[in-house]
Amino acid sequence: MRKSLAALLAALVAASGLILAPASPALAAPPKRNDGLGEPIYWVHGIQISATGHPKADCKQWDTAIKAYRARGATAEQNTVAFYKGDKNCNSRIGSYENGVSIKELGRKLAWDIYNRYTKNGRSVDAVGHSMGGLIIRAAITGVQKKTKNWPPALYIEDVVTIGTPHTGTNWARSYNTQQAKDMRPGSSFLKWLNKNPQSTQGTDWTLIGSEGDKIVPWKSSVSTSGSAAGYLAAGHKVVFHQGQGLTHTAIYKKASGKYKSRYWNKRAEKSGWITQTKGESPIVVARNANYSWRLW
Repeated sequence: MRKSLAALLAALVAASGLILAPASPALAAPPKRNDGLGEPIYWVHGIQISATGHPKADCKQWDTAIKAYRARGATAEQNTVAFYKGDKNCNSRIGSYENGVSIKELGRKLAWDIYNRYTKNGRSVDAVGHSMGGLIIRAAITGVQKKTKNWPPALYIEDVVTIGTPHTGTNWARSYNTQQAKDMRPGSSFLKWLNKNPQSTQGTDWTLIGSEGDKIVPWKSSVSTSGSAAGYLAAGHKVVFHQGQGLTHTAIYKKASGKYKSRYWNKRAEKSGWITQTKGESPIVVARNANYSWRLW
């Protein structure tokens, strides 16, 4: 009987002209969340402005940070992400774009790269983004979480650190008319689209780092202090470096040594408010510690 029913079904399908798509392979179960630096890490750079319309970045900008991570226990692949056509010295390319591509589209392409290389194989990753790079990572997770069409079905991203990222926008972006700059303007439709608590399929712990010495992205945007602003991110950890320490927008992600005055806020100890450190770790060591831990700090 079973054989005859199967034969009948096959005949009906053939007669109708329908083509049955093969079943999608089952997604590998997410790995257990833990403390460590055994996951591959994605390093995503920020916006580049070019008068010729051909922006480019050099992924060697991450060399100091990656060296510090490796010296402190990072054992897996370090993926420096290229997305502009002119980007160089990067080992992971998600596209070859010029000025016109949106941050949302860059997030979609990053999501597919992570999915195809790691998630579908049951591996989780960590991520670090500077400036717009943090928004690209955030868009990748948001699009999957919203089940947006043409985005991957899942992502396993355990820990994300953003450095000088304009989560609630920056007025600096009003001086430029590229799509990415428009996306970063306060109140933009892109910032409104982002989830306030972006969580990958595995769950994601967020650490936001900002500097009072950053004249391009105000620290209040970098650590998302306004709950009513478009783009607000309800992160579990926030760190602000005090002014007068040379931690400008283009320097903060290259500082991997020394002691700095900073203050931090932790969701686990929310009632304690902001805690000041007079001799705290450098921005990159803070980032490393955040990528290492997901629950104990």
